[in-house]
Amino acid sequence: MRALLREPLVHFVLVAALVFAGHAAWTAYADARDGTITVTEEDMERMAALYASESGALPSPEDMAAMVTDQVRDEALAREARRLGLDVGDTIIERRLAQKMSFMVSDLADTPAPSEATLRKWYEDHKASYTLPPSITFEHVYLNPERSGNTPGMDSESLLKSLNGPTPVDWRTLGDPFMLQRAYGDLPIRETVRLFGADFARALFSLKAGPEWQGPVSSAFGQHLVHIVALEEDRLQPFEDVRDHVESDWHDEALRAANDKAIADIISRYKVHIEGAE
Repeated sequence: MRALLREPLVHFVLVAALVFAGHAAWTAYADARDGTITVTEEDMERMAALYASESGALPSPEDMAAMVTDQVRDEALAREARRLGLDVGDTIIERRLAQKMSFMVSDLADTPAPSEATLRKWYEDHKASYTLPPSITFEHVYLNPERSGNTPGMDSESLLKSLNGPTPVDWRTLGDPFMLQRAYGDLPIRETVRLFGADFARALFSLKAGPEWQGPVSSAFGQHLVHIVALEEDRLQPFEDVRDHVESDWHDEALRAANDKAIADIISRYKVHIEGAE
C-alpha cells in the first residue's frame, strides 16, 4: 500500500481529485456570492427524466426550455426570499426542512438481516396481525318488504317451507330481485358488515352451517332466507405461509425504531427550553 502511494500517477490522481472537489465547492460558493444561477447538465437530466416518467415521452427542446426557465425563476425567487429573511421563522419552510431531514435519516438508516429466531419471535408476539378473520359462505333469498307481502306464497314462512321441503326447488328463482349478489364465498365478517350492516352480520355469523335454509335474517335491505354453506372461525396462519409478510413487518418496525433513535440523537444535541414550563 505504501509503495502504491509513492507512485507519481497516484499522486496525480489524488491531486486532480482534490482540485475537482475544490472547484465544485468553490463554484457553488461563487454562484451564491456573485449572483449566478447555474443550471447544470445533471439538473437538466433530472428534469428530462421526471418529464419522461410523468408523460411517457421525452421532452422537446421547447419543453426543456420551459423547465429550465421555471427552475431559474424558482431559484431566483428563493434566493431573494432568503435575502429578505422571509425564510426565518416560517413554519412551512421549517416543516419542509424537517421533513427532508427525516427522509435523509430514513435513507441512511440500516437494519441487519433478522435471524429465523427473531422472525419467529415477532410472529409469536404479533399473532393478531397474521390471524384471518371469521368468514362465511352462504346463499340467500331476498324478500323486499315493499313487494313480498303483497305476493301470494312470497312470505318468509311459505318460502322457507318450499326451500326445505322434500321437492328440490331452484332457490335462485325465488324471492325478489336483489341489487347485490345472491351467493358469497369466504366473505369476511368486516365485508359482511359493510355490505349488509352490523345486525345482519351478527345474526348471520351466529347461525350454524348445514343443508337447511334458515331465517329470516333482517338487513338494511329487507329480509333474507339464508343457507350457510360453510362458516370459518378466525384462524392463525402458519408461520411458513406468512414468513415474507412477517419479515416485511419486522423490517418496517426495525427501520422505524432506527429512525426514531437517529432523530432522538439529533434532538439530544440541542438544549430545549420551553417558556413557562417548570
